[in-house]
Formats: sequence, structure tokens, C-alpha cells
Amino acid sequence: MKYPFQRLFLVCAGGRCNDPARGIERGEVIQHELKDHNKKLGRKPTVRVCQVSCLDLCDFGPNMIVEPGHTVYSHLTRATARAVYDGETGDGPLRPDLELTEEEREHPPATAARKVD
Repeated sequence: MKYPFQRLFLVCAGGRCNDPARGIERGEVIQHELKDHNKKLGRKPTVRVCQVSCLDLCDFGPNMIVEPGHTVYSHLTRATARAVYDGETGDGPLRPDLELTEEEREHPPATAARKVD
């Protein structure tokens, strides 16, 4: 059987992505807000927004992977995660500026800076 969903949003809720010091800009809150938004749009039968325990990209979080495509988005806030969702579902422009680059992954800064919307 093939998995029946057209798109998956995998939001990290690991220790650093979900650190309470992030306040409302942490993985758990991002996932809940995107999941609620997805449901309100009636996409639950074809689009899933799931929480995962760790994506092992802790230096760049909060992080989200979108399938298909294996696209990693990093340094997310609630607003930028929503912009990614909108772009990936066709409700807005794609946001390649929020993708984690290979160069950044291979050479992380001492303190990863947050990308802003």
C-alpha cells in the first residue's frame, strides 16, 4: 500500500527545537498551529502535519521537513513555518530562502542565527 497523503510536514519537537526558552516559537507550538490551520482548510485527508521527536538538525531549529522532496526548512518561527506551509501547498510563494543549505549544514555557525520573514 502507498501512504495516502500527498504532502507531509514533519515538525521537529526535539529538545532544542522545543526548548521552553523559545517561548511560543518552539516546535510543539509550530506543529499545533500548522495542524489546526491544515484542518481548517479541509486538507486533513491529503496533507499531514506531524510532530517528530528529533530530526538531528539541532543547530538550526526549529526545523521542518516537507515530503515529498525531502526539503528541510530551518530557523523557523510560527510565521515562517506558516509561510512554508502556504508555499508548499500552493497558497503562496515557495520559500527557498528558509531552506537549510548544504553549506550551512556542513559549516554551522557557533550560534545559528534566526532567519526572519
